[in-house]
Amino acid sequence: MPSRILLVSNFFPPQTVGGAEIVAFRQAKALAGRGHHVTVLAGDLPTETSPAGTLNFDFYEGLPVYRLAIRSLEPDENFYSAAAARRLKAIIQTDRIEIVHFHNVMGLGANLIPAAKDAGAMCVVTLHDHWGFCFRQTRLRVNGALCNNFDECAVCMSAIQPPNGTALPIRLRRDYVAWCLSHADYMVTPSAYLARTYTEAEFPAERIRVISNGIDLAAVPHAPKDPASDGAVRFLCSAYLGEHKGIPVLLEAIRRLSQDASITVPWQVTIAGEGHLRSVIEKAVQSTSHLRFVGRVPRSELLALMSKTDVALLASIWPENEPVTMLEAIASGTAQIATRTGGNLELVDESQSGFLVTPGDPDALAEAMRRYIVDPELARTHGRYNHARRAEFNESTTISRLEELYAAPRPQASSRPPVIVCGAGWPALEVGALTSHAHQHLDHRPTPRFIWREWADAMVWREATLLWLWDRHPEEPLVNAAIRRGVPVLAPENAWAEGLARHFGGVILYRSYLEALAAMRALLSVPSLRQQFTRRAEEAAAAATVMAPVNAFNLTSEARS
Repeated sequence: MPSRILLVSNFFPPQTVGGAEIVAFRQAKALAGRGHHVTVLAGDLPTETSPAGTLNFDFYEGLPVYRLAIRSLEPDENFYSAAAARRLKAIIQTDRIEIVHFHNVMGLGANLIPAAKDAGAMCVVTLHDHWGFCFRQTRLRVNGALCNNFDECAVCMSAIQPPNGTALPIRLRRDYVAWCLSHADYMVTPSAYLARTYTEAEFPAERIRVISNGIDLAAVPHAPKDPASDGAVRFLCSAYLGEHKGIPVLLEAIRRLSQDASITVPWQVTIAGEGHLRSVIEKAVQSTSHLRFVGRVPRSELLALMSKTDVALLASIWPENEPVTMLEAIASGTAQIATRTGGNLELVDESQSGFLVTPGDPDALAEAMRRYIVDPELARTHGRYNHARRAEFNESTTISRLEELYAAPRPQASSRPPVIVCGAGWPALEVGALTSHAHQHLDHRPTPRFIWREWADAMVWREATLLWLWDRHPEEPLVNAAIRRGVPVLAPENAWAEGLARHFGGVILYRSYLEALAAMRALLSVPSLRQQFTRRAEEAAAAATVMAPVNAFNLTSEARS
C-alpha cells in the first residue's frame, strides 16, 4: 500500500556534497517510482535573498522539495534548530506525512527526529557516519588517531559556543544528539561495521537494521572494459578532497611511484571531487604527468569515467560506512583498492576483487597500485569478479527492504539513559570536568544524558530525572518548570534555594560540585532514593502551580528563524 513519506537530508541535488546525498536522492526517486507519495525536506546554503531560516519550494526531477536555508554547519550550531523543527511539523501536517526517513541531518538539526516523532510520524534514520555520537562525524581525533572511547568528546573540543553566548561543555551537545537519535523507531546502517559501532556507543541494538544502500545498476555501464589505447593502467579516486579521505596519503603514494624508474608500464591516476585540499592537488598535478584532476563532475560523467577505469582507489583514514565509490566499482566491474577499516572490509574481497591496505600508509598504497601496474591483467581479473557479484548490491533490493521496514510495527518504547536537564548561568570549570568524565564518576550504565535547558522541550521534560542548577543565581521560571512536572531539583546552597527546599519537596542542596556529584550518584544508583525524591517533587507540583507568578501562564509565540 502506498505511503506518504517525507525524506530529510541536509543537502540534496543539485546541491550534492557526497555519497549520502546521492543515496537520499536515489531512494526518493525509487520510492516515488513504486507509487509512494514522496516529499523531500533538504537543507540549502543561505544567500542574500534567502537568509538562514528561509523555506523555499521547488521540484527536482519530479520530486517536490522544500529547501530550508541552514544556519551553520559548525558543531556549535548544526545540531539544533527550533525553527527547523516547527517547519518540519508544518510539512508533516500539511502533506499528511506518515513516515519520515532521515539521512544526514547535521545542519538541519538532530532535534527534527523527536519533533517528527512528536508529530505522530514513524521515524527511520539511515546512518551514513558517526554523527550520532561524534561531532567530527569521522570518529577521528584531532591528531588523526581513531577514537575508541565515545565518552571522551572533550579530548577533541572542550566546549561549544551556541548563539546565546554561553560556552557549554561538549558533552551536552553529544548527549542531546544521542538523545534525539534514540527516539527513532528504527536506525538503518548500510554496513555491519557501523551497526556494531553504534551498539558499542550504547544505542539499542534491537532497533538497528543493516540494509545496504545498494547501487542503481541500470545507471552504471557494465560492458567489458577496453584497455587504454596507450596500454596505461587507469586509477580513479572519487572523493571529498579532505584529509580524512586520505588525499595526502594518495598524493604521497603517487609521488613515490612516479620516482620509481623500474616501472615501465604507463599509468595514470584521475582524482575527481571537490574540497578544501583542491589547491594541494592542483599543485601536485604540475609536478607529475601521472596525475590528472577533473574536479567535481556530474554523476553521469563520473560513471562514464569509472567505466574506463581499471582500478578504483579509496585511501580514507577514517572508518568509512559503505562508500558509494566502492559500490560503483562493483557495479561497473572495476578492481578496488581501499583501506582496511570500517565498512570497506565488507565491499572489498581481499585478493579477489582488489586489495585492502593499512590506513595512512603511503608505502602500502603504492605497493598495491604497483601490483596492478606491473600486471594489468590482474585488474581485469578482479574487475570480472566484481562484475559477477553486482546483482548482490541491486538498489531494488534495498528499496524492497525499506518498504518492509516502513510496514513493520513500531517497536515498544525501550528504556533510555536517564536525562539530567542542566541550567542557569555560565558553567564553572568543575562543571565541564564533571560532565566530561561523568562516565567515570557515576556508577550507572548507560551514563545519563546531560541536556541544556534551552534544548529541553516537553519531550525532554517527560524523560527528565533531575534538574541540575549550576550556579547560585536563582532562575525561578526554570525551577518552576521542573517542580510543576514533578522533577527533583539539585541546587547550590544559598538563601533562595534553602527557602525553596523548605516550601517544596524534591529539592536537594549542595555546597560543592563534589557534593553535587555524590547526590547524582546516589539518585542514579539507589532506585528507592530516586523514587522518594521524585514522589516529593510530584507532591509539590500542585503547590508550585498555585504559587507560580501570573506570567508563568502567559502564551507566547516565537518568531526566531
